[in-house]
Amino acid sequence: MGAKLILSGRDEVALAHVAQSAGTDARVLAFDLEDDAACGEAANQALAVFGRLDFVVLNAGISQRSLFVNTSKTAFSKIMRTNFISSVEITRAVLPSMLRQRGGSILCVSSLAGLMGAPLRSAYSASKHALAGFFSSVRTEIEGSGVTIHIAYPGFVKTMISHNALKGDGSRHGVLDPLQRNGLDPTAAARKIVKDLARGKLDIRVAMDGKARLALFLSRHVPSLAAKALSRQKRR
Repeated sequence: MGAKLILSGRDEVALAHVAQSAGTDARVLAFDLEDDAACGEAANQALAVFGRLDFVVLNAGISQRSLFVNTSKTAFSKIMRTNFISSVEITRAVLPSMLRQRGGSILCVSSLAGLMGAPLRSAYSASKHALAGFFSSVRTEIEGSGVTIHIAYPGFVKTMISHNALKGDGSRHGVLDPLQRNGLDPTAAARKIVKDLARGKLDIRVAMDGKARLALFLSRHVPSLAAKALSRQKRR
């Protein structure tokens, strides 16, 4: 859509491939989200690349597949730092410049798990709820500043997130869940999010099939029934 892009993550080879396909106005800025100092430094470097930031997308995340009682403190903290704390630190670094220029947008990608709980995902769900609470609060603080904060809540998208999820000991789950395998194509999900952003929507729901909508309804209105129904997932 004509945007100048700064692409970040840990895999420089993959980032370079995406940058090449995106064209000449794409730069690579690799760093590790688990490092608070690196988050702040990367944000400062990003500001220097094109002189300003107009749009920041916070999309990194690690999922989980383990009971809370079997999840180590290290694994739990890794999920919280990657999914939540890193987004807070990046926002801390970039928001002041957006406020000074009186314009810009931040898109935080939460999850269906940020709207309801599910078994084997206590840390993941906590991190996604934390994102929603943090960014909706900051949204109220900067109202009228010209800066907007958007929160996306994807349901089931066909990515490798369940395959790369952490088990209780911190090792990789290594299995692609059926809900991910049969989920919405990532490109279609991204297009839906961009379309809603263009319409000015602040909270965006995407890839919410009938099962997801029913589970969300039950969790809010009949939590006992939702707990009983969702508990079956821990045996899968």
